Amino acid sequence: METNFISVDDFCGHYKVEINFIKSLEEYGLIKTKLIKKTKFINSDDLAGLERHIRLYKDLDINLAGLHAVSLLLNQLEILQKKVDALNNEMNYYRQIH
Repeated sequence: METNFISVDDFCGHYKVEINFIKSLEEYGLIKTKLIKKTKFINSDDLAGLERHIRLYKDLDINLAGLHAVSLLLNQLEILQKKVDALNNEMNYYRQIH
């Protein structure tokens, strides 16, 4: 599995966000960056979550503490959805054998 990285500078230029916003997200533990030869990079696998943070921040005017809370709730929701899916699969299995 190959990992691709995007420089923070390129990302900020494309999405028209300040580098300080990315630094703040990292301080809150919402994203991780990687330093390679004095340049910060974002893992391309994290882009969807980062785009969601930007939309919440810009469109809904949610501050960084709010982004952190929303992120935690969305993660919990994803975990619960996976559990519901697993239980539904298990129920379907038992319905088929009876």
